[in-house]
Amino acid sequence: MAPQAELNGITAMADGKLSLPRVSKPADENDVMREQLEYLIGHTADRGLCGCSECQRYLSVRALLLEIFSEPAPQKMAAVATMPMAA
Repeated sequence: MAPQAELNGITAMADGKLSLPRVSKPADENDVMREQLEYLIGHTADRGLCGCSECQRYLSVRALLLEIFSEPAPQKMAAVATMPMAA
């Protein structure tokens, strides 16, 4: 079955069926996030905090990642109603 015509990676076969190009497996999300974080860290290490959009993204990501290590903001305690204890 030889291809008759090729259009945008789609090949028409002699029997009238279409042969679609293979789609590669999507990248692992964790690898993509690590790569982006390394890029942002490298950008700020090379150029310092210059105020560009990459620097703003770096500061946002850094704040989110370090949030777990910060002290929680004090919250007001709701008044708790006390009930007399039964004897």
